[in-house]
Amino acid sequence: MNFSIIIPVFNAQQYIAQAIDSILNQSLDFKLNVEIILVDDGSTDESPLICQDFSAKYPNNIKYISCQNSGPANARNMGLDHISQNSDVVGFLDADDHLSKNTLEKIKSFFLHHPAIQLAVIPLYHFERIDTPHRLNYRFEQGDRVIDITNEYQAIHFHIGGCFFNAQHFTNKNKLRFNTDLNFWEDALLINTFLLKHRKYGVVSEARYFYRKRIEEDSLVNNAWYQKSRYTEMIKNCYFTVINESKNIYGRVIPYVQFLVIYHMRLFLFPKNNEIIYQVLTDQELNEFFALFVKLIKEFDEEYIQKQQMPFYYKQYLINLRKYGWPYYQENSNINKQKVSLTNCSLKGLSWYIEGHFMNKKYMMKSGDRLFIKIGNKIHFLSKKRLPSKLRIIWGTVVRDYEHAGFEASIPFYRSKFQFGIKKENGETVLLNKVNLWKTKLRLKMKQNNTRAKQGKI
Repeated sequence: MNFSIIIPVFNAQQYIAQAIDSILNQSLDFKLNVEIILVDDGSTDESPLICQDFSAKYPNNIKYISCQNSGPANARNMGLDHISQNSDVVGFLDADDHLSKNTLEKIKSFFLHHPAIQLAVIPLYHFERIDTPHRLNYRFEQGDRVIDITNEYQAIHFHIGGCFFNAQHFTNKNKLRFNTDLNFWEDALLINTFLLKHRKYGVVSEARYFYRKRIEEDSLVNNAWYQKSRYTEMIKNCYFTVINESKNIYGRVIPYVQFLVIYHMRLFLFPKNNEIIYQVLTDQELNEFFALFVKLIKEFDEEYIQKQQMPFYYKQYLINLRKYGWPYYQENSNINKQKVSLTNCSLKGLSWYIEGHFMNKKYMMKSGDRLFIKIGNKIHFLSKKRLPSKLRIIWGTVVRDYEHAGFEASIPFYRSKFQFGIKKENGETVLLNKVNLWKTKLRLKMKQNNTRAKQGKI
């Protein structure tokens, strides 16, 4: 089985040798089974010289191509135009990443055991700035296997690095190519339009793709948010393209596509990203973007928003946009069944000292709200205790702020049973959970002991 590995190169003089060496040192015989196609995308550093040195050393196995800078999509396409006729598998590696030593051997074994499968992928692990597995690696926990995207909608895939395709898809008359009109997501679009047609792909669990998270935040991914095309154009040309492809093939937006797009569009809500939009887009462009964002979210079922692994306030934000559109509408939530939590409950002399908060997914306390305890027919307002700021803002809307949720109080020891309540700044009064401080004290003590036991302190 012969491999063609395509590496687009742009100003990667610090990293490219490591990427190439990770292929040279594969457990599969390099000279007999592998070709590397290095495509220099107009580098202005020493990358071309490094690539040319490797090509001169392995003239039968390493091809060097250069072009004017035009982005990774064009560079990968140029590499695809130069794969050998006897190539069986085409794989992709970025110039600042590298592969585990057993990768090609494991990919070969997988394809030999699953000849009908046209695409196989390997798990991704970050390194350098962070050292963590990618959050989508759960797909590999069951070992090598075939995934059917119509059955496992959560088994989504984005990253072209570590993808290995049957080479015929790049050499036949309907040649598969990256869309060079896109500045972002061109790899995810190629992968997922391919998967919509072929439905199944393989996961190879024992190989590894090492994805560099650079210490200096200068990569294309991090700079993308400052480009206009990252907003309305991306929704139109990327998200809606895969949505429309799903409708064309399956007659609907299948759960896989819903989960895929929602998973990715959550990036717009991240604190480090969501304010940049106001620096990049004009008022008219902002209105166009928000209108299209709402149109996009209306394509999806609420179920696939709720099932995302992301903070609850992101989910609530998207669900509200889906219901009410833009501008964002803050619902008045029913808080009757929500609970005040006690974090400290202790006897000090003849008094109980209590601390706690009213934090929940349904209601965010405002500065004018007051918590109280009700004993008999009397209410006693609690002193506020300011909590550390956990402010979260999405596109000008405060979606989480616990600053006003804390309280503390001193209560006579014989008043161990009472009911919490809240008087909202609009005058509405709501009774909440009832409390027995003796039981609460015992529960907190048990929780503390369990924590200490886990830490090996008792």
